[in-house]
Amino acid sequence: MPKVLATEQINTIYESAADILSTVGVEFEMAAALTLFKEHGVRVEGKRVFISPSFLAQTLKRMPASTKEPTHTKRLIAAAPFSSAPMIIDDASGQSRRGTVEDAVKMYRLAETCDLYESISAGVVDPVDNDSEDPYISQIAMLLKYSDKFPSLGLRATKSNTQNGDVYGSAKRAIQLIKEIKETDEGPVMAQGICPNPPLSYDEESLINLTVLVEEEQEITIFPCTLSYMTGPESLMGIVIHDMAVCMAGAVYIQLLKPGTQVGFSSFSTMTDMRTMQPVYAGPEYLNVQIMFYEVCRHLDWDCTLCGGLADGTRNDYQGGFESCMTAIAPYFMTQIDHIWCNPGLMAAFAGGSFHKMIFDEELMINCNRILQGLNLSFDPDLKDKLTKATDTRSFLTIGDVGIYRQEQRITKVFDKGGISPDRSPAESIINRNAEKIIEQRCDAYVLPQRTKAQQALLQKYLPGQCKY
Repeated sequence: MPKVLATEQINTIYESAADILSTVGVEFEMAAALTLFKEHGVRVEGKRVFISPSFLAQTLKRMPASTKEPTHTKRLIAAAPFSSAPMIIDDASGQSRRGTVEDAVKMYRLAETCDLYESISAGVVDPVDNDSEDPYISQIAMLLKYSDKFPSLGLRATKSNTQNGDVYGSAKRAIQLIKEIKETDEGPVMAQGICPNPPLSYDEESLINLTVLVEEEQEITIFPCTLSYMTGPESLMGIVIHDMAVCMAGAVYIQLLKPGTQVGFSSFSTMTDMRTMQPVYAGPEYLNVQIMFYEVCRHLDWDCTLCGGLADGTRNDYQGGFESCMTAIAPYFMTQIDHIWCNPGLMAAFAGGSFHKMIFDEELMINCNRILQGLNLSFDPDLKDKLTKATDTRSFLTIGDVGIYRQEQRITKVFDKGGISPDRSPAESIINRNAEKIIEQRCDAYVLPQRTKAQQALLQKYLPGQCKY
């Protein structure tokens, strides 16, 4: 299997990142973090922390290695719809608007009625009509009311979405709420991704959320989101070196807080289109940055995930389909990988979500998985007899086995396979009608997860008015 990086290049990236940590440093915008570094003999100047190569290597050894054996089962996995999109894109007009509580509830209903999803998040982040006193905890309460899937959050507590700007208190209480609803205090009950601030910085809100995750022993992923020629270097290799440096600094901080804490990594860094100053995710440059980052992490035995199914466009058109498919499938031919996580319905470079595209992306994933995993083909012992009869009947309609047909072949309920006819509607309207029909059927079939009266009362304190029991 081909790889993007050679071993020599991986070593160069690590050594360059380590050199940056010791000579340029990383800013930690929280007094407690700076104090922690000082207590361990790390040089601190103002808010900038300088980590020596020896201290880096020594501290990172405390982080458990992630040794992955090939599963030989390649597949696309659906994370929550939309990732963390603040906007919803109208599927008819292409116009965008702020997401609402109603949109979030619809998203949960669709995710719960599809087996592709193995985790859930507040994909429609910070709904504009959320009337709760603590919008952050209320979004966690909504997740817990409408879904039984494992919470894996891109959303984080901030001063603007928490009651009285109490980031620490809300982040802490949200995890406790999950534990109470899940009725367990053993092992992680949720996962959360924390994004550093490029270039080479961790803002206070990120560090507070990170600290709470460590204290509560939950699953942690650090995912840099660096944009070339804007918040990071203009070269693709430079982006990866920057991201490795800032991720290693975060991992060191975590190990100082609690040695032995498992940390995962992922990359959402990419190139910038300087014509529009927008990130470009659905292109070869993003794939190369993400995979280079992945290969360095795996070489070091660090846990790392790849993400695909991305689209920069704002309509369900050729561009959206091409971009989703390319970012979902290409990594399997570029590096050694078993699983890629996708966020169906994601558009506009993580800014927007489309319900129709959610259905289209699910269909894309189903068909791609059929290719990746292969089909369960069987030999029909009656094949020779059927072919003999077919010389007379000239058709298999009367002699074929419909069971074999259905077992080995799948007809899409979404995409247009109707052929050409002068009076047929445009294909775009057909597949959108199909998507709308599926959305209606699944929302009608949705059943609210069972919660005890005590759990309902607990959620009641935090839910938005529209979602109260």
